[in-house]
Amino acid sequence: MNAGLRARSSHQAAVVASLLLAVLLSACQGDSGVDPLNVTTTTSTNVTTTVGSTSPTISSSSSSTNATSTTATTPTTTNPQPFVEGELFLWDTVWQIAAKADEAAMAEYVERLATARGSAGQSITGFWFSVVNINQDINTPNGSGHTFGSFGSPNSEYLRDVDRLIELANDSDLRVGIVVAWDGPNQFSVEQGKLTVENAYAYGNTLADRWTDPEFAARDSVDAWIMGGDTTNDCCDGEHAAVWSEVVRGIQDAEQRNGFSPAQILFHTAPRQHLHYLGDMWLDGHAPQTGHCADASTATAWLAELFEADGRAAPVWGNGEMRYENIQWECNGFEAITAQQVLNDALAMAQLPFVENHVYGYDPRWNAERPGDVGMSAGGVSPGLQMILDEPGLIETRPPLPQ
Repeated sequence: MNAGLRARSSHQAAVVASLLLAVLLSACQGDSGVDPLNVTTTTSTNVTTTVGSTSPTISSSSSSTNATSTTATTPTTTNPQPFVEGELFLWDTVWQIAAKADEAAMAEYVERLATARGSAGQSITGFWFSVVNINQDINTPNGSGHTFGSFGSPNSEYLRDVDRLIELANDSDLRVGIVVAWDGPNQFSVEQGKLTVENAYAYGNTLADRWTDPEFAARDSVDAWIMGGDTTNDCCDGEHAAVWSEVVRGIQDAEQRNGFSPAQILFHTAPRQHLHYLGDMWLDGHAPQTGHCADASTATAWLAELFEADGRAAPVWGNGEMRYENIQWECNGFEAITAQQVLNDALAMAQLPFVENHVYGYDPRWNAERPGDVGMSAGGVSPGLQMILDEPGLIETRPPLPQ
């Protein structure tokens, strides 16, 4: 059965209220030179997840967080590590691995991700990827030379390549978040009219029937189905909502037919679109993108706002996309986002008691043909990812998949 690392759905009300207030106050102070991360907190939430259970055990303990106390190290072992409790499950971003990598490149990436370790044995839970190409035509050949086909009739050879990616993840005890199709103005899926209300049900049903089939041995690696993308033209009751709800209906019918404990349905937004899809019944959790221009204070305030608006209906699963390590954008003066900044981002998310997941990214690993060679190597991972893994009490050891 799917382990279902779902967002926390029950917390002590007093802890949530007090920490939420502190977060909002510190975010407001951010522009006046006060770093909301250099704050000593009196309460933190520790979670022990039992595989197969959606009710983690929660305990409170004292902690002090200082974003400047960590230095990068290199992972040195692939031996089994002791279980480490932390505030967040950590995920990596490789949107284009299915669309661009061949099997050898997939295997290299998975092996390097799976063996990355923090100083106390902390590890990465899994990775997010898109089934289809997100910034070229969907029928651009993948790393094995196969094309996707169409949403109404996906190419079985292409889907077998994705099978192999999920199998590699499963073999390494990694979970996957599957982006069914990317929604963006130049990304050839929903806004280009290729994924529609008419073919969405069949498409979702095809994917879930394949990857939750009892005969597919890697099905327990499927942790989440992710809708959305980074379009700014979609909102609550528009055409795209009808598309996504049909995809989800197809997925859930296949899961039920296959006797599969449903994987969570998440939604990834564009920056500043975090209040979209409030109250949609098909949505299990919000995973908004706060983006590459928002600092830790801004991102924290946006997620706190989302929690207040809808977090008790559809939980805030986590931040689906924060600043990528090494990305260089005009909004940041074309200066690369540093290792310390991505650590600060993760620490900020850990201060939110309703968040239990964090999706990290390294630019441009998300778009690489050989993602295992971008920000990681046989010798270790990038400084920022290593700092996140090493930070005491921050990252949870990934739970083993069911046997």
